[in-house]
Amino acid sequence: MTEHSTPTAILAPDLGIGWQTGFDLSVELAPIAASANIVRNWNGRAKNLVDPEFRLFALQITSGDDMRPPALADMWPGTVFTIVPPNEVMLVIPVGGTAAVFPRAVHSARALTMAFGDVASSLGGKTVTLSAPATEPVRVYARLQYEVIVTEPWRETYREAAATSQWQLMTEELGGIS
Repeated sequence: MTEHSTPTAILAPDLGIGWQTGFDLSVELAPIAASANIVRNWNGRAKNLVDPEFRLFALQITSGDDMRPPALADMWPGTVFTIVPPNEVMLVIPVGGTAAVFPRAVHSARALTMAFGDVASSLGGKTVTLSAPATEPVRVYARLQYEVIVTEPWRETYREAAATSQWQLMTEELGGIS
């Protein structure tokens, strides 16, 4: 049996993305709508009244032209699965600092100076730790792992003459105590 790799960096075993799937994917990452309840006090100062537990993300995965769709047949609204999108999020470690703590488990990370020089670091859970205190600001880019729930019915369009498939899957982080 020949093993085929996927052309995308997305890691989501439940989607079965692989050979002939994932050629032109885009992943949109955004805070969920319920992450904000901005109100203003008597003198106009804005404040977000939402609890920190609502600092969750929505992920929308959209394909361009694939030869085959992924395993969407079991992705009904309410289905829960784990995904590591290709999107990197970034935190800055200030001068003298040694760690960046991300909001989710870190799948992979890289620490760079402002001039893109590599900075030695280690990874554990949600934290990236520098091997020595930063002597200049350090940018830490990380791919995070999310537990998501399908929030809307998926869509798939098949173009018969071109033999291509376009699809879209809307998810949000599951949230809650795990």
